[in-house]
Amino acid sequence: MRRNGIHRFIGDRRFYRRAMAVALPIMLQNVVTNFVSLLDNIMVGQTGTASMSGVAVVGQLFFIFNLVIFGTVSGPGIFCAQFWGAGQERDFKAAFRYKLATSVIMCLGCMGVFILFGERLIGLYITGGEEEAAQVMGYARDYLAVMLWGMVPFAVATAYATTLREADRGLVPMIASWLAVAVNLSLNWVLIFGKLGAPALGVRGAAIATVIARFAEAAVNVVWSHKNRDKVLFTRRMLEGAPMGRAMFWDITRRSLPLTANEALWCVGTATLTQIYSTRGITVMAALNIAYVLYDVFTAVAFSLGSAIGIVVGQELGAGETERAVDTDRKMLALEVAMAAAIGVVMAALAWLFPRFYNTTGDVRDLAALVICVMAAMLPFECLANGCYFTMRSGGRTMVTFLFDSCFTWAVNVPAAWLLAHRTGLGIVAVYALSTATVLIKDAVGLVMVKKRYWVNTLAGSRGGGSVTKE
Repeated sequence: MRRNGIHRFIGDRRFYRRAMAVALPIMLQNVVTNFVSLLDNIMVGQTGTASMSGVAVVGQLFFIFNLVIFGTVSGPGIFCAQFWGAGQERDFKAAFRYKLATSVIMCLGCMGVFILFGERLIGLYITGGEEEAAQVMGYARDYLAVMLWGMVPFAVATAYATTLREADRGLVPMIASWLAVAVNLSLNWVLIFGKLGAPALGVRGAAIATVIARFAEAAVNVVWSHKNRDKVLFTRRMLEGAPMGRAMFWDITRRSLPLTANEALWCVGTATLTQIYSTRGITVMAALNIAYVLYDVFTAVAFSLGSAIGIVVGQELGAGETERAVDTDRKMLALEVAMAAAIGVVMAALAWLFPRFYNTTGDVRDLAALVICVMAAMLPFECLANGCYFTMRSGGRTMVTFLFDSCFTWAVNVPAAWLLAHRTGLGIVAVYALSTATVLIKDAVGLVMVKKRYWVNTLAGSRGGGSVTKE
């Protein structure tokens, strides 16, 4: 009996081949992208603690922007995955057009906020002496002014890349990201440090390199998609069936708004957590920046399985194979948690070595190492919550994901961190560990909801939007 119970969470070779066929391109793309962010961070870190802190603060603002765009494309992405599974071509293209338009509109709105209120938002993260704070503000202001130019290409690239993945063409966005990585890394070396006769631009050079890389990534995704109309659906007679029917428009909007709001509120909540921790001083902000960079690289693998759950399970739901979707989801959740545990061990082993790559103080390095250890210990629990989130999202239960994710962050995580930071004498490591441990509550709620199968829901199959040819 115990053997049968365990086997419910373990797939056969065919299962793992299919899961990894979807997850591997996402993993490789995210790992390479985050690894370059790591190298970018280390390069900027060589110029000093103030410049590193300035870039880290702006990074928090762009973390919010990135996830807002991700939330914007996620709603129509649910429909794209299910329409692909159901073989509905016209509806698939209509969902893509919706995705592209809304992501660009949201991008322009975020640009307006950064232009009008960027300096005020940066100031929320800067504490310490007047001279030190002025230095950090100066670096942050310079970095933000350049990074604004890369926001539109990022939104366009995201819309195309996610749709390519939902149509089982994940190799293209992966190659696009690799090209962007090569461009970013080489230009970082040239522009930050003034190599090959170029001026040493410091943080401005890092921003210029990132913007150019984002244009390169967008170009590959867009040009390939439109030059290969026979291989992708959404660029083959792209406007066919336009305009979108009113019923479909409101159906996608109704399910997309909670996801967009969720990503916005969740990432603002996460940024608020960082701001709460940063009230303990510039040292804490610098240490968190180092720890977050390593965390992003290692979690790119495990969290990518969550994205794969949304695609694979969504396709099976769209095809009407609900029991298979339930079985697939259970096994992919188990795989994500197991992989996270293994990654956590490696991450903890590097905790004291990695901070030494930064040109900063010993206190910053030691604090970063301790935070990395906490992150490593909590990673399996974070990934379980991530998997539960994508499970519920795959069936279009977007209001539930809103309550599960961002509402939890603001109702539990943020208040816990604030109370621990401002109403106790605990050190910052203990404050961070205890506030992060609130994810255990989220895991318990997520497992109950997944087990009750409330997320099993089919959105496709009733529109008759043409057939899909899957080469």
